[in-house]
Amino acid sequence: MAVTGYKFPGTAASVDRDSKGAWTNPDNAKADDTSYALCGFIDKNNYSDWLRLTNFGFTSSDIPDGATINGIEFIVCRHANVSNAINDSAIYLYDDGAVGNNLASATYYPYNTPTEATYGGATNMCGTSLTQADIVATTFGIQLSSAIGNTANMTAYVDYIKIRVYYTE
Repeated sequence: MAVTGYKFPGTAASVDRDSKGAWTNPDNAKADDTSYALCGFIDKNNYSDWLRLTNFGFTSSDIPDGATINGIEFIVCRHANVSNAINDSAIYLYDDGAVGNNLASATYYPYNTPTEATYGGATNMCGTSLTQADIVATTFGIQLSSAIGNTANMTAYVDYIKIRVYYTE
């Protein structure tokens, strides 16, 4: 089995999810540079709009045509401005629409310390099946929504999301 290097998205957007809190500066989630996409929560027991990252730039040089996709791994570097208040609401692979299983974790985002969380893995297809053509498409990516518990006026921060793909030629 082979694995690609990690790739960062070329496109980022805040996308409506039931008219919830929008992400500010979504483009900041495209690079490991301590510039953050952020979503401020005003209401308690709520969730954010989607932070959608696509166009990861995979090509047939990264994953040969006809390769079998064995697993997808992605890392989200995130934190919150308060402890024990914000976690994932929903996180999906995206292929011109949400695909696979909701990979949301109940683990709270770390307080004021950007920390990587890993999802998927070498043999984890995240509840879906994708082809090489799906992965190299500009519409392939990740979308996430954060959730806040029983506290108001908190902020979720995402520094970056990066993906790598495991495959067999």
